[in-house]
Amino acid sequence: MNALVEQFQKHGFILEVNEDRIVARCDRVSPRALLGYKNEFHYKFSSLERMYEYLSNFIADRLKVQEIRAKRKEKESREAEELAAKVSVGDIFVDSWGYEQTQVDFYQVVAKPSAKTIVVREIACETVEGSEGPMYRDVRAVPNAFIGEEMKKRIDKYGGFKTSSFSCARPTTAEAKHYNSWYY
Repeated sequence: MNALVEQFQKHGFILEVNEDRIVARCDRVSPRALLGYKNEFHYKFSSLERMYEYLSNFIADRLKVQEIRAKRKEKESREAEELAAKVSVGDIFVDSWGYEQTQVDFYQVVAKPSAKTIVVREIACETVEGSEGPMYRDVRAVPNAFIGEEMKKRIDKYGGFKTSSFSCARPTTAEAKHYNSWYY
């Protein structure tokens, strides 16, 4: 019994067991909770055997979840490193954003000081011939036609970087067409 309580404590849970009433209660410390803890369960069981079986399975399930989360985190980290390694000087990124209109900004990598840090500058775009319409067009990047200052950015887990609080730039090519629209 004490070993089970200690095992729960080791994993951050507070276990209370009443063998006379065949009741088990488990709380987890949570600083954001109103009372400072979150109730995981508070059950009355049909027998002591069933209660101890449930408690053992509860801890086993939590350990499985922790293992799955650790593997997922490791996989995401590895994939993010691979995406960051693919970025090199000269690569072009596009940021498409706007509400009721679509603005397009292009960026070119001018330096890569570390594995996940890049230095980018905004570059100009040109209209794709034959794509013009009323208040819309397709545009493509013009490599090395710099129009902005250098900005240091951190490559995210998706292979791009944040350009503002509401938008991110993603990899593209100089030949790729991107939709651009506006209102007068």
